[in-house]
Amino acid sequence: MTVFENALAVALGKETGQIPVVLQVYSLVLKRFARVKEYDYYQDIKLQLEAKVTFQKRFPSVLNIGLGVVPEYAEFVGPIPTAFGGKVRWMEDSPPYVGEYPIKEPNDIDKLVEAGLPEANAGIASQVLERLEYFYDWFPKDLREEYGMVDGVVVPGGCVESAALSMGYDKFFIWMRQYPDVIHKWLKLSTDWLIKYCEAIEAVVGSCKVLWIADHIPSMVGKQQFKEFVLPYFNKIFGKYRGALRIWHNEGYVGYMLEEVDKIDSEVWHFGPKEDIVECRNKTHFCLQGNIHPPDFAKMTPKEVESRCEEIVFKSGGNKLWLSTGGGVSPDTPLRNIDAMVKTAERLSRKLSDNSPLI
Repeated sequence: MTVFENALAVALGKETGQIPVVLQVYSLVLKRFARVKEYDYYQDIKLQLEAKVTFQKRFPSVLNIGLGVVPEYAEFVGPIPTAFGGKVRWMEDSPPYVGEYPIKEPNDIDKLVEAGLPEANAGIASQVLERLEYFYDWFPKDLREEYGMVDGVVVPGGCVESAALSMGYDKFFIWMRQYPDVIHKWLKLSTDWLIKYCEAIEAVVGSCKVLWIADHIPSMVGKQQFKEFVLPYFNKIFGKYRGALRIWHNEGYVGYMLEEVDKIDSEVWHFGPKEDIVECRNKTHFCLQGNIHPPDFAKMTPKEVESRCEEIVFKSGGNKLWLSTGGGVSPDTPLRNIDAMVKTAERLSRKLSDNSPLI
């Protein structure tokens, strides 16, 4: 069983006797590989591929899914805003952001609806798809087979959150109350484009076998707003890819509405450090990925990492769990802490196989 096959089986609730370590390691950490600043990392696709391959070889039992297996180019914030006319601003040594919103007034949404769906390669999507072609051509075949990399991996960015970034969070949340019909009109249009973009990604990497959506909006709204403005659009895209391994990344706190969050149609939830593991296990269906606070993980000693990992495995029962940080790995994380997580997972896996007490 490959590393990817084991993680997939665990996500589907099968007992494999192996606790997967599944991380989110990307630019914030990988720029250290070549000692470059973040802007230079984003612009150099050859460097990105080399850094991701080197990380995977350094940690052969770790699955680095999501941004770990695709080229990075404002891939989270940029696709929807720039497809509809917005612009990305680049920072020297920090992630890019949406610097020019395509939506400034409610009637801008009517104009966008009237104009119809942009092409799938509109905005920065053209750059992302071009870079994805490079990954598809040059990513090593052995790693693709062992770790489920590149082939069939669809990472389109955010869904509702990316739509919100097209006007700014402030307007999005205010207009949810002032102009709910307008917001629904925009969410329908932006989600339809996102699906079109996913199909363009599939044209490069093949039919979707892994869908990774990062969207933190649920942790910014109440239960009623989640049910009305978030869940239908999440499930429109997750529902399209039923049969693939679908991962929702959100380290923001949603513990006040777990029963509603449970309705998200994905297999995995990459959840944050503020969530109660036992509550999440009892009230949701997900394979839980997490949830050590990334800045804490960066400051821990290996012994502290071991203790925290033991706690997570014990509270989760050791099943339907991907051991991980509760969010992307922080930039200053010592690699020895990842080693400590891997060693703990291996030790506790042996106990599971022997039916021994976890702690």
